Amino acid sequence: MLKQLMIAASLLLLPVAASAQDGHGHSHGEGDKGPHGGVVQTLAGYEAELVAGDGTLTLYLVDHATEALVPTEGMMASVLFTEGTARKGAVTLQPAGDRLEGKGEVPEGADAVVSLRGKDGKSSQARFELGGHAH
Repeated sequence: MLKQLMIAASLLLLPVAASAQDGHGHSHGEGDKGPHGGVVQTLAGYEAELVAGDGTLTLYLVDHATEALVPTEGMMASVLFTEGTARKGAVTLQPAGDRLEGKGEVPEGADAVVSLRGKDGKSSQARFELGGHAH
């Protein structure tokens, strides 16, 4: 029971943690665009950029210290699309050199929660506001 309560509490805090300032002088929030035109967020200690287009979702990871793209061999990611509390679909991303890629489209009005499993087996999540949130 306690474990379920802790998981539920952490999921409630996820949007707050994902939109918090990332510690290197600027925040990643609504409207932040990366070098590939995607939405930028901090994920697993990396600056992550989620790009959607032409039926493909791409996740780029940049090392904060070197500002270089991170090789993704041995990593996996999944993207869960949500609109409010409704799930709108999911896409699995696989390593493709300096990025993770998967086939799929962003459902209209959806935001994304990206779960990343690193080479060390540890997992982390970040929420990417793509337009499905309400203010």
